[in-house]
Amino acid sequence: MLTISSREFRTNQRHYLDQVAQGIELLITRKKDAFRISRVEKDDTLMSKEEFHAKIERAKEQARQGLGFAMKPEESLADFMQRMRAEGHV
Repeated sequence: MLTISSREFRTNQRHYLDQVAQGIELLITRKKDAFRISRVEKDDTLMSKEEFHAKIERAKEQARQGLGFAMKPEESLADFMQRMRAEGHV
């Protein structure tokens, strides 16, 4: 990983983005903050519109079959999550 200041990045942006494109991770520092830049791989991108809609249809079908999980009316979110963990769903 290569660490540079935000000023250095601004001055030589093309150079550093070319290095990131070659697989080098870049850490840019600015005062108390730090930002990591890495190349986005195909697996990192969002799903396609078709995949998204197919996933929704699968979820709807599972709900129709009663395979979903629901909070009980009196249950808080924290209690629901604890129940899901206890049952091994999360």
